[in-house]
Amino acid sequence: MGDDPTQWQDDELLPVQAPESLSAAGPSVANSGSSPGLIVGIGASAGGLEAYRSFFAHMPPDSGMAFILVQHLSPDHDSLLAELLGKVTGMRVIQAADGVTVDPDCVFVIPPDATMTITGGRLKVVKPAPPRDQRRPIDTFFESLAMDRGENAIGIILSGTGSDGSIGVVAIKEHGGLTLAQAEFDHQALQGMPRSASLTGHVDEVLAVEEMPARITAYQSHLSSVADKKDREGARQDAASHLSTIMKALRARTGHDFGEYKEKTLLRRLQRRMQVLQLDTPDAYIALYREQPEELDLLFRELLIGVTQFFRDPAAFEALSATVLSDLVAAKGADEDLRIWVPGCATGEEVYTIAILVREAMAARRSRPRVQIFGTDIDDRAVAIARQGRYRSPIAGVSGPRLERWFTDEDDECGVVPEIRDMCVFSAHSVIKHPPFSRLDLISCRNFLIYVDPPVQDRIMRTFHYALKPGGHLFLGSSESVARSSGLFLARDKKHRIFERRAIEGLSLPDVSGGGRGTDQKPAAHASAATAEDHLDKSARRVMERYYPPHVVIDRRHQIVRFSPGAIGQYLEPSPGAPSFALFDILHKALRGPVRAVLQEVQASNGAARREHLPVRVAGLPRLVTLIAEPMGDRGAEAGLIVLAFQDGGAGVSEGTTVQSSESSLALEQELRTTRAQLQATIDELEFANEEMKSSNEEYQSVNEELQSSNEELETAKEEMQSVNEELQTINVEMANKNDLLGRLNSDLKNLLESTEIASLFLDKDLRVRSYTAGVTDIFHLRDADIGRPITEIVSLLDYSDLARDVRSVLRKLAVVERQVALLTGEMTFVLRMRPYRTLDNVIDGVVLTFVDITERDAADAARHQTEAYLRLLVDSTADGIYCVDRDGATTLCNASFLRMFGFEREEDVIGRKLHDLIHHAHPDGSRYPIGDCPIDQTARTGKPAHRDDENFFRADGTAFPVEYWSRPIVRGGELAGAVCSFVDITDRRLAEEQQGLLLKEMDHRVQNLFAIIGSVVTLSARSSKTPGDLAATIQGRLGALASAHQLIRAGTPGVDLKQRSSLGELVHAILAPYLDPGSDTARVLVEGTELAAGREAVTSLALVLHELATNAAKYGALSLPDGRVRVRWVVDGADLVLTWEESGGPPIHGAPTRKGFGSMLANRSVTGQLRGKLAFDWNGGGLIVRLTIPVERLTP
Repeated sequence: MGDDPTQWQDDELLPVQAPESLSAAGPSVANSGSSPGLIVGIGASAGGLEAYRSFFAHMPPDSGMAFILVQHLSPDHDSLLAELLGKVTGMRVIQAADGVTVDPDCVFVIPPDATMTITGGRLKVVKPAPPRDQRRPIDTFFESLAMDRGENAIGIILSGTGSDGSIGVVAIKEHGGLTLAQAEFDHQALQGMPRSASLTGHVDEVLAVEEMPARITAYQSHLSSVADKKDREGARQDAASHLSTIMKALRARTGHDFGEYKEKTLLRRLQRRMQVLQLDTPDAYIALYREQPEELDLLFRELLIGVTQFFRDPAAFEALSATVLSDLVAAKGADEDLRIWVPGCATGEEVYTIAILVREAMAARRSRPRVQIFGTDIDDRAVAIARQGRYRSPIAGVSGPRLERWFTDEDDECGVVPEIRDMCVFSAHSVIKHPPFSRLDLISCRNFLIYVDPPVQDRIMRTFHYALKPGGHLFLGSSESVARSSGLFLARDKKHRIFERRAIEGLSLPDVSGGGRGTDQKPAAHASAATAEDHLDKSARRVMERYYPPHVVIDRRHQIVRFSPGAIGQYLEPSPGAPSFALFDILHKALRGPVRAVLQEVQASNGAARREHLPVRVAGLPRLVTLIAEPMGDRGAEAGLIVLAFQDGGAGVSEGTTVQSSESSLALEQELRTTRAQLQATIDELEFANEEMKSSNEEYQSVNEELQSSNEELETAKEEMQSVNEELQTINVEMANKNDLLGRLNSDLKNLLESTEIASLFLDKDLRVRSYTAGVTDIFHLRDADIGRPITEIVSLLDYSDLARDVRSVLRKLAVVERQVALLTGEMTFVLRMRPYRTLDNVIDGVVLTFVDITERDAADAARHQTEAYLRLLVDSTADGIYCVDRDGATTLCNASFLRMFGFEREEDVIGRKLHDLIHHAHPDGSRYPIGDCPIDQTARTGKPAHRDDENFFRADGTAFPVEYWSRPIVRGGELAGAVCSFVDITDRRLAEEQQGLLLKEMDHRVQNLFAIIGSVVTLSARSSKTPGDLAATIQGRLGALASAHQLIRAGTPGVDLKQRSSLGELVHAILAPYLDPGSDTARVLVEGTELAAGREAVTSLALVLHELATNAAKYGALSLPDGRVRVRWVVDGADLVLTWEESGGPPIHGAPTRKGFGSMLANRSVTGQLRGKLAFDWNGGGLIVRLTIPVERLTP
């Protein structure tokens, strides 16, 4: 079980370089902050682009994981991988850069010509150091990912050639992560990388690419579900309590006892299997292997995982070569054996590394010892790989010269040369429970002791001490030491862990039958007896090893399954080429015939057979050999195993033996010498030919190596170019799609231009025709053959001589030029727009001319303008005010009457303004009028018509006037656009209505007064007349006076053709005449005042007032009683006329009346309104006094 010496501490299986926050189980799955829970490394080469796209098409964009893509990219081309993948995933895809923090839900792509690693969640990107054909970017990144993330690392190998990534998946699995490889697909040539990764035995599952996202998502969920079951160091206590049961089952299945391995190591590997199987409890795992016993085989492989490599820790191996191997080779003679043991050799890389170093140490020496290097491991599969001596190329850790010297290259594999392979013997062997090899010069046991408990380490150290010769050396890993066994070994190179065996007598081989977890312990007495018996058996076996003959054990197919200790090598001659365990391929040629015969005899008789005194040359000397073959015991017979022993019978001719010659003997000897001479001549010729062939072969081999090196470079370049070709192929497909899209867009554009019936002409910077639409032919005499000709050479039908000048102006100023042009015939008119032609890169590359036919539009515009002018004339000529508002209440139109009525000077003062708050803000009673209640606004918003005749509008100066208005909706294209309001000023109508009402009331009042006056006249006449004749005459006279007063009143009425001026005295006498009693001794009415002329309007108003006063006096005042008196007098006081009406002798007065009648209101209005005067009433106890103050100027017209 080899491993990386830099990755593990001595007592705990923790990554040495991992961040402090990581436990033995790796970082927590929970995503804290912006750090991803899992980091997925994906390696690919040729064919990887399509695999990437399939993977991310099925991967959710919000998993919380981070994805890092390591692709074999050409160093000479920029990569478009990030851009291409960004189109198939919702995650952010960026090209990695040095120092970038790995964020969740992001995809990072390795840049070209770079090596990338990860430490502490940050990417490190550097220029690659190894030669181009030896770079392994996927392995490099995966190994750093395993160190950084532990079980939170996932490694995926996708399409590609070669074996890059195989070492990386081993590292990820060793640290507890998940490993996946792409299943076989159609392209056989691109399956090298996933197949190579699978052959390591360290890939958890081989899946189709589209199935991988679901698998890693399930793995993420499982880690989250068991996170709370782990202790601080990442171990699950529930698994620890079941460990003994599982180890017993494993021992029963495989025959190997892991009871003496460190518990944390076993727990870690067991948890790893449970994670891969997504089992939450140990009970579930136990139930699984009981149902599927082959699961125990997989657990066994899990426990045997080892990371090994050629020349791993190069400084340590160089120190071993300089300190130990060179001295051992120098101290050994040609007839001596150099014996080395590498326990836990895994797939053999360390064994072959030491063999190469030994062979290099032997290069400068003529005397070379026999070398036997034993590589052992309990993993049968790893031992089988080691025996083959073939590894996926390129091989990491081996320099170029060593690759050329010690390896052969076939297809995509490198094989160890036979010269090195023949030094090494591999077998399945447990250093814990099996006896060791003996008489060893060196033991290299690197990074195995860290996996077992300290007591087992002590026992193994005693075993190594026993197995080594005096002065032998022990080579350990960098994390291992002999501190617990310092009495057994002396440090030769402490830094590189090289130790020398101390000479201590009396130490025997320790008991190798250990017990531990999963091992049933024997009672003490039986154990003691068994130990003593085993000790005797082992002692006897050690003695027998010194005397029994060299032998091999072979099977039915004559394959060697076991070599004996001793000088078995002198009877074997391995053939050049690949290593073989076939007996007759490696047996001494002189013994092949006799051995074949004796084996046939054994197989035929199933008994022993022998051949004695067979001559053979050993180390150049004649020897006699006896062959002994015999089937093994019952089990051996069933298996067809045969022991073949070689017994040395001494020299071919004994010293001192006397040979008696005879003539026949002499003849035979002469013939033999002749034959030997001929044979020697033939041999010499053959050797000469062989030398020539060897020389030619070396030349061919040199040429082949050069060609191989060129092929490797070409293969690397081919792989990189294939990746580039894949990107280009994808880009070509996208370009084809874009070309199709462009073609459709061009068709759409052509149809669009033609459907708009807009003539378009495209000119380049030199004013040459680039293209045009069909409508241009009505303006220029253009044909397809004119493409490329200057527009100045084309006949134009336009009445427009400045075309070329304006086009050049557009190119120079980059400004749009618009002209209205017409044909020379005047039949058609166009709007010509000239604008710069801009490319997608914003480069000016010509001018675009568009001709919009506006002939019909001009005619329609002219008709429309005429109609609008006519309608405007109508609107402005009406006396009604008209204005329009939009749906927001803004004014869009008004007529002249609107401006005049509201006092605005210009239409611009109104258009665009919301006028409600200015012209319609209050009700007639002065209360606020919100715009939401305004019927005009409601019409504009809802389309509901409105009519009002009881509201006021307000002029610009704030004065109000009554209006009647109508609002109607404005509808355009079926949509409500606003409202139009028409209104009239009804001030005059309101005044006329008021005067009409007043007139009706006055007529009614006057009729009533007239009847009252007549009644008063009759009453007064009756009092003063003594006879009916007198009464009639009196009544007639008074009625005549009343008619005369009425004539004066009518004189103030327009349209009555009477005298235009009267005096104030006449008016007073005329009004009071009906109330005068000529027959009375006492005058009831007294009139005093100077003569003053009065005009028509003054007469009317004064007549109304005097008539009202006289009527009230006759009805209610002084004239209603016989003794009542009225005095009327007037004087001019400055600019005013002061007229006083005084009553006395009338009914008692009890203050001013509580209500005013129509006559009082009419009199008051006549004085204050028409005459601009004042009217004052004094209701005292003596009688009513009325004072009129009127400007004199108001009396005359």
